Amino acid sequence: MGQVCQRRAPAKEAKPAALAQAAQELVAKQHDPKRYNNDYSRFANIEDSEEEEAPRADDNSAEEQTPPEPPEMGKMNPTQEQRRRIKEDIMELCRKRAAEDVRQVPERLTEEEMPKAAKLPPDHKQPVGTLTVEQLAKYSCSNDRMLMSCHGDIFDVSSRPDVYGYGPKSWQAGKDITWSVVTGKEKPNQCNRFYDVFKLDSDHCGRYLQMICARLLSLQEDFGEPVGRLDQFVNERLLPAAPTDEVEDCKQQPLGLEMPRFAFCAFAFSLLYGFTGLKGLKGVFCEPCVQYQGKVLTSVLGCAGLQ
Repeated sequence: MGQVCQRRAPAKEAKPAALAQAAQELVAKQHDPKRYNNDYSRFANIEDSEEEEAPRADDNSAEEQTPPEPPEMGKMNPTQEQRRRIKEDIMELCRKRAAEDVRQVPERLTEEEMPKAAKLPPDHKQPVGTLTVEQLAKYSCSNDRMLMSCHGDIFDVSSRPDVYGYGPKSWQAGKDITWSVVTGKEKPNQCNRFYDVFKLDSDHCGRYLQMICARLLSLQEDFGEPVGRLDQFVNERLLPAAPTDEVEDCKQQPLGLEMPRFAFCAFAFSLLYGFTGLKGLKGVFCEPCVQYQGKVLTSVLGCAGLQ
């Protein structure tokens, strides 16, 4: 009597037995060969990470692939490649502006006088390579083949003896006319004067290049692609900076702005677009043309300083 009933604890051997059985089942699953028959080839093209590997300090491939940015016009002595890019950009702006101006002009506003057919030399438009100033002088107005340089681009002007042979521009044949174009002074003493306009401040550099590129565009339209280069401009960076006190400031419309409809100088327009005959050409004559009475154009863009 008086005995107390106590619950018996579970046998201690039961737990280790259950653990041992579970361990055996786990080992069997881990070594099941069917679990390792997955085809991982479908993941071959998947990158390990979305983040790109940072370039090493000694890796210059990124710098080599990125083209150098052109300097601001007027910076001191840009490289030849930078000069080329700046000049091409301004040439493209000149082309767009010229095309826009032509679209604004009525079809019958001008009556173009076609040049007379000329006897061309056998080597007409044949490449001449790089010429010195002395070599270029041999192709003067007295020669059958006449060459002329503008900013180093040599053009064959033999097809217009009426202009460059015995005509009003005979003094330009055999010479470089770059500085004459910039100053607007159509005189022989302005030829063969070589300066680097890229060394000027942005305002002067931009204006000078506009005038040069406008004349180059006109020459390309009249005589085609250049046939050579003048050696003075091969290393233009070695030339002295262009003077700024010889060029009079004029009311020149900046490139990129739309020209007022028909508000152009007729004489400048005629030479800019190659119209040699001024008969029937109507327009507003600016002050330089009035001063010279239509006989001499001081410069294409300078004269086209609009009213």
